[in-house]
Amino acid sequence: MNDTQDKKIKITHVFKSAYPTIGGIESVISQINDLLPNEKYEKEVLCCSNDHKSAVENGVRYIRCPYICNFASNNISLHFIWELHKVDTDILHYQMPCIFAVLAHFIARPKYKKLYISYQSDITIYPNLMRFFWGLYRRFMSKADKIHVLSPGHISGSAFLQQYKDKCVVVPHGMSMKYDVDYNKVQALKDKYKGKKILFSLGRHVWYKGFIYALEAMKNIDNAVYLLGGSGKLTETFKEYIKENNLQDKVVLTGRLSEEDISVYYEACDIYLFPSVGKTECYGIVQVDAMRHGKPIINTWLNNGVNYVSVDNETGITVEPENVEQLTNAINKLINNDELRLQYGQNAKKRAQDLFDIEKVREGYQEFYGA
Repeated sequence: MNDTQDKKIKITHVFKSAYPTIGGIESVISQINDLLPNEKYEKEVLCCSNDHKSAVENGVRYIRCPYICNFASNNISLHFIWELHKVDTDILHYQMPCIFAVLAHFIARPKYKKLYISYQSDITIYPNLMRFFWGLYRRFMSKADKIHVLSPGHISGSAFLQQYKDKCVVVPHGMSMKYDVDYNKVQALKDKYKGKKILFSLGRHVWYKGFIYALEAMKNIDNAVYLLGGSGKLTETFKEYIKENNLQDKVVLTGRLSEEDISVYYEACDIYLFPSVGKTECYGIVQVDAMRHGKPIINTWLNNGVNYVSVDNETGITVEPENVEQLTNAINKLINNDELRLQYGQNAKKRAQDLFDIEKVREGYQEFYGA
């Protein structure tokens, strides 16, 4: 390694999975690596994968370890422990929650100068199993030099994180405020549903996204169509629900959308629905995406980063999770009040530009890591 490289700050990210796996935490890791200049930082990621081999991609070294199984949302891998043992880095940066990584840390004893942790959400599932790990988890958190959170709501909404709040640094997940969109496709989509307001959601079809409550709300929504993008374990359940409740004229499952078409749907929609019901949903970058397109958000009160991104009565409306009546009323309120809907949309775009612009996020990460 030459003299220039010697001066680089080496950062090693650790999580159960990473690029090209798609997910919220995986996208945070990718964004950090994309925003830090290669001439100042040496970047590597230690993760698990049975589908992809270790490689250097886009200036980042990915150490991908095969795993035996997935247990309690953790990839179990002896190879991961061995690779972690070999780590020698300036900043060892873990993404939490990932209990197996915590166990591996104390077993492998990696070498590092500073320990950073990104705290994405509280662990609210597997309570019986977690009884055996809380002590170790607290010890791990206490060793951190800095704790990265995506919003002030992550701190205020977590009783567990309160004891470490002095270590917390807020750097949000962001996006470029510039985007390309095919306006001919936008107009075609609007024409297809002419006379109806377009509601849109995008995400994996899993329980904590709360899409089933949006489907239920559509029973009492007129003059609107709900376009639900994505796919997942509950897709077939959604199809059956739509058929059983005669919602074929009100709800359309679009399937997975291309990046180009995603922008078309954001631009064409009138309201973005974010009906998540569990704190596993800790931020919601799709809200930022909709907001940069000037769309009002209807989200749920999760008392975390979700409600930092889109603010009740400013950029949209917030309702209680799983409350179909409140969700229905919020949708109807915005459908029937053009002035309010457009005002929330304008506020949403300004908030996205002020807080979540990718260039401001870049500055935040460079200050967080130092150079």
